Amino acid sequence: MKLFAKLSIVMSMVLMMVACGADEPTPNGPNTATPEIAVTPSGIVTMPAAGGDVELGYEIINPVEGVELETTADSEWITNIAVGEKLTFSVERNHSDQQRIGIVTLSYEGAEDLSIAIQQNEALASGDVRLTISSDRKTVFEATGGTGKVTYMLECDEQGAMPDVESDAQWITIDSVEEGSVSYTVARSNVEEKRTGHITLSYSGKSAEVTIEQKAAELLPILTANSTSIRCGETITFTVIYAEEDVTAEATIYDYYTKTEVTNPYTPTEVAERVFYASYNNRTSKVLTVNVVPEYTPELPVDAEPESYDFNQRMLIVDHTGVGCGYCPNMKSTLKSMEQDSKYVHKFNIVYAYSFSRNEVCYSSASDTFWSYYKDVCSTSYMPLTGYPSATFNYCRNFAAAPNHITQKVDEYWDENPSASVALAATIKDGKYVVNVEVKSAEAQNIHLALWVLEDDIYAKQSGGYEEWMNTHHSVLRDCITGASRSDISGIDFGYIQANSTMSRVYQFDIFKATAWNSDNFKLIAVISAPNEEFDNRYEVIDTAMCEIDGTAAHEYK
Repeated sequence: MKLFAKLSIVMSMVLMMVACGADEPTPNGPNTATPEIAVTPSGIVTMPAAGGDVELGYEIINPVEGVELETTADSEWITNIAVGEKLTFSVERNHSDQQRIGIVTLSYEGAEDLSIAIQQNEALASGDVRLTISSDRKTVFEATGGTGKVTYMLECDEQGAMPDVESDAQWITIDSVEEGSVSYTVARSNVEEKRTGHITLSYSGKSAEVTIEQKAAELLPILTANSTSIRCGETITFTVIYAEEDVTAEATIYDYYTKTEVTNPYTPTEVAERVFYASYNNRTSKVLTVNVVPEYTPELPVDAEPESYDFNQRMLIVDHTGVGCGYCPNMKSTLKSMEQDSKYVHKFNIVYAYSFSRNEVCYSSASDTFWSYYKDVCSTSYMPLTGYPSATFNYCRNFAAAPNHITQKVDEYWDENPSASVALAATIKDGKYVVNVEVKSAEAQNIHLALWVLEDDIYAKQSGGYEEWMNTHHSVLRDCITGASRSDISGIDFGYIQANSTMSRVYQFDIFKATAWNSDNFKLIAVISAPNEEFDNRYEVIDTAMCEIDGTAAHEYK
């Protein structure tokens, strides 16, 4: 059975330098960078006496076209050297009672040769055991904790043998023990002194130890409240935690802006965003924001699974269409079929953006803005946005110009494990939309919120329509009440939300009415988004929720 090497840096890399004459031209010509050879992991490769196969990553920095990496070994017991996606070679069993060292040299025209030392342990006598640590003997963690790995070599007569592993500190948890490695977790520190623990590996009387050191925590009191969004006249109850202990009785709560002490519990009498902080043991907490909302604010729906973060995603589909577009009924028919398909109906919300003609009753300037955004910002050369109908997906995804691409794109873009969910309740009061929005997130992230007004039941004879239902238009985009531009339709900054938490905000917006609009048929769609590295950190849709006026939309779970 092959024994695969456990690789680690145990001393500085062995380098062999090949000097070039000062007057010699470099092989890759003037004004070009010199090639370099890099290997990972770098350093000496330590092998057991039994030998084994070795695999190393390599990279040629500043490569030259047509030049290949070459390899040599100075020892017959280093065999089967090959260069492919990885650098691989084999080390034969060491039968002698002496440790041995061999050199594998990598050569590349124009680059300094790179030599890798192979150190192989001496053979063991029958019944002997050798247990050695091949990773760093000491690892330092920040106070926040984290995960780590110890690599080791266990040489003995028993095939597949593994050591016993234990930690002498409760804050170090052994997660798994595998052949050649031990994985562990260091908990967040809640003490203001450096602390040290050890992980010990043992087998048949032999043992090896590594040291885990964790930096001191800089503890602050943590201020929380029973709610961060309350109606005017309701009462807030504060809690202060320090070093995982409830110290509320000894702490003092202050208004952040006036620096005056507030009672606990506290009852605000005015609608406003209130900011508080706590003081304990001469230390000040981070601020806590409480949104004091009007008493007529609609109630959010009850969260059916308050402990769950296993969300269902409703992705955003925008159908760029028009009443006068003769080909558009084909796209609408496909979307309608998807809404009737149990496999797809729970995976999306649709917004119909009528931008085909300014003279149509369904047209809006918001739809025209959407067309420009998707065309100029998110269109790609693979399938450019050039005509009607076109269906776009989320904010940054490509689009399908043909109806038969729709299900394929939903399958491709739908996120099985979205990081957040949105719920909302909406009403109209004194000529304003009043919208209560809650975001629940499994990750710490900054959220943007877009709220768009849609209208249902608009009758207009559809060009090319071949069924009567095509003449009645629903979810027609009317207004982006959180704002939209030709470069950004992601709306307003909802705020930074911590992992495994919820955050709510209440908004009021003036109602804008155009002559052809019927506000009795309005509804809202909420779209939440977050920066996405795949799109240069532009905001990309996480989830959407559709809500009737005087209605609610709850968090959805799998």
